[in-house]
Amino acid sequence: MVSMDIIKEQILKCIYWETPVISVSVLTSILTLLVSVCYLSLIAVGAYLSLIVLALVLSIRLYNYIMVLLNKTTPGSNPLNIITSIDVTIPPEKVVNIAGILVDILNPAMMEVRRLFLLDNWFDTIKFVLSLWCLTYIGSWFNMMTLIILIWLALFTIPLVYKNNQASIDDVINTANNQINDIKEKINSVIPLKNKGVIKKEE
Repeated sequence: MVSMDIIKEQILKCIYWETPVISVSVLTSILTLLVSVCYLSLIAVGAYLSLIVLALVLSIRLYNYIMVLLNKTTPGSNPLNIITSIDVTIPPEKVVNIAGILVDILNPAMMEVRRLFLLDNWFDTIKFVLSLWCLTYIGSWFNMMTLIILIWLALFTIPLVYKNNQASIDDVINTANNQINDIKEKINSVIPLKNKGVIKKEE
């Protein structure tokens, strides 16, 4: 079975365009699928893709059958044998591991959402409110499918841009983080937090 480390390595190679042919094929194939879903229903896209795959398999089988009849190839040289030899079953251990990873992600996320909605930290909640407010504008400009397409395109452009201009981008990010920390300290000094109340009780 293929390990998660190998999958992550291949994904990073694809995103950073280390193998341009694979990166272009992955980018264009998924982008074509997303654009198709924008104009057709998901059921129609799935049906058309299945028909295309079946037509390709049928043409390969017919070509191989004709080549065997003409004695151009041997009967065992079917190119589809490579696909039939791949193990597509999912072992139960992998399902348990994936479920464990999902639990590790969802539990902290739920705790964070509860913390934000219950105003445990005023500054974090203000940032959350501003994010939601920005999302209302993004939602009025784009629908979900357009946003997914933009995210897919950004996945293949932003990491490469960052890799090529890492020093200058890091300087800008550090400057922005310092300014945000200064604003956070000013807000924390003005707005009373629960942590301050706890400290006073302990004293």
